[in-house]
Amino acid sequence: MFQPNKETRKGVFFPAYWKKKKLNPSFVDELEKAATSEPFKKDQYGEYRLGTFLYGCAIVKVEIIDDLLSIAVHSEHPVGFPMVKEIRYKFAPDAYLMSMLMPSRDQQISDNTVVLYQIPGDFSENKTEATEEGE
Repeated sequence: MFQPNKETRKGVFFPAYWKKKKLNPSFVDELEKAATSEPFKKDQYGEYRLGTFLYGCAIVKVEIIDDLLSIAVHSEHPVGFPMVKEIRYKFAPDAYLMSMLMPSRDQQISDNTVVLYQIPGDFSENKTEATEEGE
């Protein structure tokens, strides 16, 4: 078992919550692979990567499905709006419009899981100004 409080991995940040845990080495390998991967997008706020990351007490899985960004947040505790907002801005480019969908009661996974989905289209200010000028 990997112990974050005793060992380190290149590029992987272990929040205080995870430093107390014993982690499966293959899971830590997955975290390192994501942390050292090439960014899929960059903007003035940072670089954005695909893969699995740790944030607070949550595991964050960032992937592209059908050419749209999806961010799944899994936590051992209920996920509140402040955490959802922080994760959205940390793991998704600013120009992406992200939405949290509420499934039916039958399809709800748990109170500890939230998924953000990208809504298609470009919602950046530059695009809007160009469209208004061209009309």
